Amino acid sequence: MLILSVVVNLILAAFTGFSLVESNRLKAQVDDLSYSYNELVESSRNMEQQLNVTANQLGYYKGLTEYYSNLTLSTNAATGIIGQTTIPIVALQTIQRGFRVEYVGVVMEADVELREGEGRALVNTVPKIGIDIQASVRTAMMISEEVTGVPLSKTDVILTIRASQDVDIVDGPSAGAAITLALIVTIYAQELDSGAYMTGTINGDGTVGSVGGIPEKALAAAENGAKRFFVPEGQRLIVVYVPRTTSPVPGWTITRYERKIVELQDYLEDQGYSVVVEEVENIEDAYAMMKL
Repeated sequence: MLILSVVVNLILAAFTGFSLVESNRLKAQVDDLSYSYNELVESSRNMEQQLNVTANQLGYYKGLTEYYSNLTLSTNAATGIIGQTTIPIVALQTIQRGFRVEYVGVVMEADVELREGEGRALVNTVPKIGIDIQASVRTAMMISEEVTGVPLSKTDVILTIRASQDVDIVDGPSAGAAITLALIVTIYAQELDSGAYMTGTINGDGTVGSVGGIPEKALAAAENGAKRFFVPEGQRLIVVYVPRTTSPVPGWTITRYERKIVELQDYLEDQGYSVVVEEVENIEDAYAMMKL
């Protein structure tokens, strides 16, 4: 009987040890699956962001091509205009974290200077900034001519974009509307509300075009002291991903990200910022709302 009891205990001990090993192995597999799932979700979010930015850029350049194909430059200016305005602009930049790319908002300064010249659009960046904004400046010049009635054929526009560090911007056209506003107020020798920030492309018909990365840009503007944030019409609602953590088995957690549509102003409030968010359809509406 004693021998039988020992044998049974040994069998139970072996079974218990095997169960613990299998349990730990299963837990490790679940943890690996959970990590892989979260990585896949993060990659999906980044891909969606990139596709959104790319789609907006393609739409912008298509409209720009159509605009230029029907454009005739004004040449009846007798003299150039002299003036300067500095405005904040928001953009989307990429940050490489290991093998993963993330998108974050960044605030930069844009100095718009008008000098007598030959109608040239000159762009300078300090320090090195990966941004393609030349086409936006040219379109901004055309729209500002239409809004003000003042031709710029004898005026050079010098745009200097300043950042605190080297950045790689992925959506240069999104500053087009803000640059257009800066041009208009410089021509009129006026000023813009320093607490107002704006994102949006400038289209050939003067409308403000949609852009990507609205939440990231708005958050960057809020962190920089923005009190009002202007977005293209229809982009007040944004998509955010809310983490939801569950524990299907004691000791194991799985985090999933749920897609949710929210008001941009509510999103900023949840982040601790009080910023009024307003939509604008065209550059003249934006000018009326942002000038001092």
